[in-house]
Amino acid sequence: MLKRILFSIMVMFSIVPLFAQVDDGIDSFAEDTVSLNYESAITCPTIDSIIQLAFAKKATAVYKYGAAGPNHFDCSGFVYYCFGQYGIKLPRSSRDMFLVGQKVAKEDLIPGDLVFFSRRKLEIGHVGIVVEANVDSAHNFRFIHSSTYKTNVRVDNSSRPGYVNRYKGARRIISCEGVDGLTTILPSDTTLTDSIPSAPVVTTPAVPQKPAPVPQQSTVKYHKIKKGETLSSIARKYHTTVANLKKWNHLKSDFIREGQRIIVSK
Repeated sequence: MLKRILFSIMVMFSIVPLFAQVDDGIDSFAEDTVSLNYESAITCPTIDSIIQLAFAKKATAVYKYGAAGPNHFDCSGFVYYCFGQYGIKLPRSSRDMFLVGQKVAKEDLIPGDLVFFSRRKLEIGHVGIVVEANVDSAHNFRFIHSSTYKTNVRVDNSSRPGYVNRYKGARRIISCEGVDGLTTILPSDTTLTDSIPSAPVVTTPAVPQKPAPVPQQSTVKYHKIKKGETLSSIARKYHTTVANLKKWNHLKSDFIREGQRIIVSK
């Protein structure tokens, strides 16, 4: 009888940790093993430092909508803070973060890449930092993120229910593949989102503009009549006719007077 009781107690103690591991799920497993599985980031001190900072904040950080540190964060605020501590300034919202850096396929992810998910009605509404990539044949990954008011900052697997069908893409912000492993901030490869449908751009055809009229210089010439001059003498002087002089000056006769100013060319 005593042996049966002891056996039952031993079975109970062996089962309890098993269920505890199931309840903790991916989070506890990832936290214990991730530091051994992002070798590709070790060669990049900046990425490694960002991830180490994210894990350091995990123990005390509290989720708070609209916050970006140092101890309270929403999802984009957490990423913004971790990268910002190493001189890398990102946009503040997850949707805007999805527009920077370079697009990365799921199978090409490495630690330090940003991963994006939909949330409620938002096409892009959540973001996290990859801490381990290609954890299985389906190229799933583990990422650290400021999750919810209940769970705060935690590590999750992309295959977990709630994330597997909401994954929208990834962006690489920095690279250490340059000379001597120096950190390079990657330029954006897009001016629009890769997943968010954008409204069609409507362009109005340009209306040809008429060239501005060129001001014409006046060709009218005037002559001030001197003593003894007649319409005939003036006409000969300016190589025109008496008729033209009378027409241009609205003269009804040949009568002109000294000092009068008349048009002699038009």
